[in-house]
Amino acid sequence: MDLRLTPTSYIVLGLVRWEPGSTAYELERRIGATVSHMWTIQRSQIYREPLRLAEAGLLTAESDDAVRAKTRFSITDAGSAAMDSWLSQASGDMPQLRDLSILKIFFGATPEDIARVQLLAHQARLKEYEYLREAGGIAHEGPRRALDAAIAHERTSIRYWSDLVKPAQ
Repeated sequence: MDLRLTPTSYIVLGLVRWEPGSTAYELERRIGATVSHMWTIQRSQIYREPLRLAEAGLLTAESDDAVRAKTRFSITDAGSAAMDSWLSQASGDMPQLRDLSILKIFFGATPEDIARVQLLAHQARLKEYEYLREAGGIAHEGPRRALDAAIAHERTSIRYWSDLVKPAQ
């Protein structure tokens, strides 16, 4: 079987490597608190993917047969090797700007009306990110750098939407 690893696969492998013995429920909570702002994962994927990776030998699965939800996953040497290989590959993929508000502006919505709502949303998200950074406690350098990127993105978005709130001269 030729296993195709996806970004979801690597998210699961990475989080299990950081927290061996995680259950799918714990992974779901951790994803919600960390990578969900930068990568969308369907809830059902979070529960299927660890089992798929365990079947492929990239994770181990220890469970109480009576309680499948309590299956605990740990990364194997093969899983660590797959993760390390993925991390070492540079990615030239450009992100897709997937923003419903910009799509509406594209099709003729009044920019000022859309911008007012978006400005408030991005300001609130920036406060969340800045609070996380100030609170500290982020143990790994990668999440700190990702948080810095998210803060920069929100500041840029705030500048963009602020310009649109001002009526055209």
